[in-house]
Amino acid sequence: MTNQTHKTRSFRPSPALVIACIALFAALTGSAIAAGVGKNTVRSPQIVNGTIRTVDLRDNAVAAGKIAPDAVDTTEIAENGVDSSDVAPETLTAADLGAASVTSSEVADQSLTANDLGPDSVGSSELQAGSVRAAELGAIIQVTNSTGIAAGANGGVSVQCPAGTTVISGGAQPANFGVEMTSSLRSGNGWLYQAKNNNGSASTLTVFAYCLSGGSSN
Repeated sequence: MTNQTHKTRSFRPSPALVIACIALFAALTGSAIAAGVGKNTVRSPQIVNGTIRTVDLRDNAVAAGKIAPDAVDTTEIAENGVDSSDVAPETLTAADLGAASVTSSEVADQSLTANDLGPDSVGSSELQAGSVRAAELGAIIQVTNSTGIAAGANGGVSVQCPAGTTVISGGAQPANFGVEMTSSLRSGNGWLYQAKNNNGSASTLTVFAYCLSGGSSN
């Protein structure tokens, strides 16, 4: 009986074959995984933090209910991205507005009343020429004061407008002729009259001031 010896050739795969097999396995496994993901089956724990980008979000997918309180500041808002339709009525106060951020172009015509203006906030520079009429002015009152002046003496008398009014004009007169006026002018928030009595007898000096109600003495 003849003994036959059979040699077995060992098979060693080439590097290219190994790489091809790995690629095939990865492709098949990936497809299997993707095919196994059902609709609405991916939740937050399956998503790696920081991997969701703007391009992954559908238009208008994020509404106010999805945003945490105080999570959005000015850096997240595009320039001119918020207009009046996006602001709820009565939600803005002076604290929400920057200094000098509101100009006349943002204020509707005839929308401001006296209640919207601060004390002494309107000066002459804010008034258009010829825009103020007598009907817009407060009442004008007259105040007077008198004093005696001896014969041949110099004398003077003054009067002040009451609080809450401002002097706008004034004048004076003596009790009789022969009293020479030396000055008649505004003094403080009132009027001053000075004169010399050239008569041989005593006389009386009277000064008066016209005061505008609601005015300021400054």
